Amino acid sequence: MSGVVRLYEHGGPEVLRFEDETVGEPAAGQVRLRQEAIGVNFVDTYFRTGTFPTGPLPTVIGGEGAGTVDAVGPEVDGVALGDRVGYYFTPGAYAETRLIAAADLIPLPADVPAPDAVALLAKGLTAWGRLRRVHAVQPGETVLVTGATGGVGSLLAPWAQHLGATVIGLVASADRAAAARALGLENVVVAGTGELATTAAGGVDVLYDAVGQATFAEAVAVLRDGATLDLLGAASGPPDLDTADLERRRIAVTQTPTFTHLPDRATLLDAADEVFRAWRDGVFGKREVRTYRLDEAAQAHRDLEARVPGAAIVLLPGRA
Repeated sequence: MSGVVRLYEHGGPEVLRFEDETVGEPAAGQVRLRQEAIGVNFVDTYFRTGTFPTGPLPTVIGGEGAGTVDAVGPEVDGVALGDRVGYYFTPGAYAETRLIAAADLIPLPADVPAPDAVALLAKGLTAWGRLRRVHAVQPGETVLVTGATGGVGSLLAPWAQHLGATVIGLVASADRAAAARALGLENVVVAGTGELATTAAGGVDVLYDAVGQATFAEAVAVLRDGATLDLLGAASGPPDLDTADLERRRIAVTQTPTFTHLPDRATLLDAADEVFRAWRDGVFGKREVRTYRLDEAAQAHRDLEARVPGAAIVLLPGRA
């Protein structure tokens, strides 16, 4: 038997139910993956609440995991029994063992432990798409990142700084400012204090906004004419866009899901290699990985929504 967390109804964290199941043999094009770590991302809460559609219930949410292949179905090329692999957005992740399309899998380097892999893949590939495809950050540019201590922001901000940009991290409070500085960010400001207008007095080339409504007016005000505004998230609710003002200022507005920047397998593998290389080179600093057992998924969601400090929340197989 294998543990799984199922969703029978939408609602709060308490609707996540841990059960046992028997996982069958992989079909054509599939493998059976014995998972060693499962990523928990804020988007999972949207599927749990029904904000994003899940399809028919019951269902298994979560889209990110890593583990070892323990069975290979027919018509599978490039994946073998015993391979260590991960994936970044394939529904059905909250399970100890699962069936998954071989084409969705990303080989894991030998030096990357499974918990670190799932702390990196979805968030790191999102950051890669922003820095390499939405706006290719150049040395000397000024970049503003809201939610700089969040899952994506804590990777995106130090990575942009490593690429030679002047990065300003906008955070919600003084304790978050300390956490942002611990990432190695040189310019950290607290929202609502007036610090941003002073720090960004020369104007900002690109705003990567993961917060939305709570800080949007303050952040968009420091964009220079012709800048890029990337709406990569809205943790506090959708921002109020003054489209006429943005057009007048010639600000390019983008809002794209991660997969649009990874149109084929070659691009996906190259991007993943770059994410792992940045991790290996210490670009992201020392990242805390907060772990829970699979049957503690409800508590993991409570802590995620409460913004408990820690850049990554990861589920491990088994019972607490």
